[in-house]
Amino acid sequence: MNDATIPAERPLSGKVALVTGAGRPQGIGRAIVLSLARAGADIVVTDVARKRADILVEGIGLCDSMTGLDETATLARSHGIGAIAVACDITDEKQIEAAIAAAIATYGRLDILVNNAGTGLGAGAFETIEDTVWRLSWEVNVLGAVKTCRVAQPHLALSGRGTIINIASTLGLAAQPGYGAYVLAKHAIVGLTRLLAAEWGPKGIRVNAIAPGFIHTDMGAHELELIAQLRNIDVAAASAAVLTEIPLGRLGTPDDVAEAVTWLAGSASYVSGVILPVHGGVVSGLN
Repeated sequence: MNDATIPAERPLSGKVALVTGAGRPQGIGRAIVLSLARAGADIVVTDVARKRADILVEGIGLCDSMTGLDETATLARSHGIGAIAVACDITDEKQIEAAIAAAIATYGRLDILVNNAGTGLGAGAFETIEDTVWRLSWEVNVLGAVKTCRVAQPHLALSGRGTIINIASTLGLAAQPGYGAYVLAKHAIVGLTRLLAAEWGPKGIRVNAIAPGFIHTDMGAHELELIAQLRNIDVAAASAAVLTEIPLGRLGTPDDVAEAVTWLAGSASYVSGVILPVHGGVVSGLN
């Protein structure tokens, strides 16, 4: 470990965070873990860590073994904090309970929950999406976050200043054709965020969400392919078109999202019920 990589100021020192969906190398979840680690938090790193063909989207890999989770935890520990990797499929409440129990057994507390896990399943024209896909999208993208929040709540309340950050999407604030069940699921996450901020504020729990726009990840690449299909152009042309719609002139990075999460987890002590777009200034759909 290089001490020069550890910042002198660590605003989350003494805090414990659990981050779901953090096992993929190019994913937002891993970037969130590393940003929280740099800020001093101890981390419980979770992801599905098993094969689930039912929610697999072509071009968007899943974390289907412990390898990715262990790599994320190892990278986090290089920042001088504690990090453990725990397999957790968020559609299984018993696995959620086990992951949170591991946090309490290892660190004695839970202060920060980041609901990042999700699936891009359910994109496509509305009339083409089958009921099975609607149910799976809802089960993973919405009920997974609902269950995780429910299990974590008593521990976050005990911490005195617990916080939840949900990863929504600009498609949770807007509607664009071709995104089907994903749009509905992310709108539900926005609603969940606002509900829990209202209900759990008196318990000392802040609840906010990040709404990423075009982010340079596997899912972002898949989104560009969808845009190319919808506009009947190639992916290079779709990418160029997207860039013209972003006032800042570039795609976002996982670190852009992660830094916003870390701010919400730490110094934003009077911010709750906010849906924070991280999208380079894009105005999209009905937003």
